[in-house]
Amino acid sequence: MMEYKGYIAAVEFDESVDRLHGRVVNSGSYPIATFEATDVEGIRREFQRSIDEYLESCKEDGIEPRKPFSGKLNVRLGPDLHQRVARSAAESGLSLNRWIMQALEKSL
Repeated sequence: MMEYKGYIAAVEFDESVDRLHGRVVNSGSYPIATFEATDVEGIRREFQRSIDEYLESCKEDGIEPRKPFSGKLNVRLGPDLHQRVARSAAESGLSLNRWIMQALEKSL
């Protein structure tokens, strides 16, 4: 994984063509950029160039670039787990959101 300006890229090696392929993985349901190179320095350079070009293109077109990880996450818990989590949050004196954030931080 590589990071540049908040965007994260995953890189894979394709042995059949001896190329590294990368894609941005934290920009929503589809990658805002894909790129390739033959070596590590090249893939890093292409990733950064792709992000810079994407941001410049958004600026020129007057559109807001897709931001990496908005901080909003929709989670399906099921009714029973939802109830237990809500009860635990209330007993802890925390909002449901804060309780979930603390549970996730603790597990990391």
